[in-house]
Amino acid sequence: MKVIIDHQIFFQNRFGGISKIFIEVIRRLKERRIQFQTSVDIGSYGKGILKEFSSNTQINLPHFFSLYTAYRIIQTSLSFLGCSMPEFFLKRERGIYKFSLRKQIRNIDEQVCKTLLSNEFQIFHPTYFQSYYGEAIRKSKTKMVLTVYDCVHELFPDYYGTTNFILKNRKSLCELADHIICISNTTKKDLLRLYPAIPEGKVSVIYLAGDLSDEKEIEDPLPFEKYLLFVGNRSEYKNFSTLLKSFSLLKTEKEIHLICAGGGNFSFTEKKTIDALGLTNFVHQHSFGSDAQLASYYRNAQMFIYPSLYEGFGIPLLEAMSVGCPVLCSQIEVFQEVALDAAYYFDPKDPIDLKNKISELLNGKEHREKLIQSGYTRVKQFSWNQCADEHILVYESLTQSHAK
Repeated sequence: MKVIIDHQIFFQNRFGGISKIFIEVIRRLKERRIQFQTSVDIGSYGKGILKEFSSNTQINLPHFFSLYTAYRIIQTSLSFLGCSMPEFFLKRERGIYKFSLRKQIRNIDEQVCKTLLSNEFQIFHPTYFQSYYGEAIRKSKTKMVLTVYDCVHELFPDYYGTTNFILKNRKSLCELADHIICISNTTKKDLLRLYPAIPEGKVSVIYLAGDLSDEKEIEDPLPFEKYLLFVGNRSEYKNFSTLLKSFSLLKTEKEIHLICAGGGNFSFTEKKTIDALGLTNFVHQHSFGSDAQLASYYRNAQMFIYPSLYEGFGIPLLEAMSVGCPVLCSQIEVFQEVALDAAYYFDPKDPIDLKNKISELLNGKEHREKLIQSGYTRVKQFSWNQCADEHILVYESLTQSHAK
């Protein structure tokens, strides 16, 4: 069996939940000495570097005379003047970056298609939802596996626009795939409801993981002792605005802070909202450069709050549980599927309910301890080894069916 994994997600973001899946699968393929190939060299991906195999040169660095360079110059200049980049442009930074790399990406696309047409590999696993390989995979004998991470673009189209490439391509790519992996039963159910023509028999569920328990404690002294923790990006469906409203109500009762780990600097609108709520000195955005630093934020927080209106899985739930951080999260189907009784739930559309649940946990030592112990138990049900092994079983099943 020979497997080829493409490059899309590695250009999409520096590091995240999706790329973590493929890094773990690749690690397991190496351990089991299964032949595989990635369309770009990801050996330095953790440092934000992608290289071309043939020349060993970095290929995800935009040319100096590019649109992305102009964007960064404008961004730096505005920052120097004490101004923020307009949100319209901030939301398009990733698109501008990829546009500036379009020639490099197009060359890699062509190489992947050429490889597929050679029928050298039995399994092809694209990492995202561009459709550049459609014609080649139809002509190839190679079996295709597609992972659906969530259906947020279908369920919240107002946030992404109806011309979003994922909305445009998801249905046709699912129909083209020989097998579809969903990362939760909730995602599988959403996918089959939205696209009833997809046969349920070619869709399976493989859970993700999120264990930070082996990460060493990092000293990161803060000017305050007690804080609540929010992790990741703050897209609209992440429901960060509800958390801010709840926190503003809580601030009249408690001397506590809110740390937002990752997700980039606060936007102009976020800063304006934070200031209007009187929270400027109590809400802080912190970046983190490693899993160890993220683990330290979890370990020292009073609780981790996950207010999303929708998710495909929810890796931060497990990350928090793995290091003994109590979890307070939205009462949505996927969180209940993943966390069971190891989390405390609130109505994500009710800031008062969230505020009351935060207060209950802050004041309830026994309740917090029960959640911590339940979290330690629950997180053991998920592992990256199991996730990667189940991917390989899917690959092997398709290879065997092809041989027959």
